[in-house]
Amino acid sequence: MASKKTTGAAAPTAAEQQTPAPDEYVEVGQLRAKHRIGPALYAGVCSAQGWKPGKAVTEAEFLAAIQAFNSAPMGGAATREARK
Repeated sequence: MASKKTTGAAAPTAAEQQTPAPDEYVEVGQLRAKHRIGPALYAGVCSAQGWKPGKAVTEAEFLAAIQAFNSAPMGGAATREARK
């Protein structure tokens, strides 16, 4: 069989289509699935950040919010002076 010559730009591969750019906005639910974030942590971060379902953020912003939430004190105020 004869092979056809294709003209124009080649179609990008599946891997190129799935990889977001560093500054690209992605829906928080997709980032949750990609980074395997549990439902309780996801709900806490969304609540603390004021994010609603469908919110689009960058991956760096999402990971920074996860880190900040995980490193926050569980009791609220860190010192006695802050509680007054």
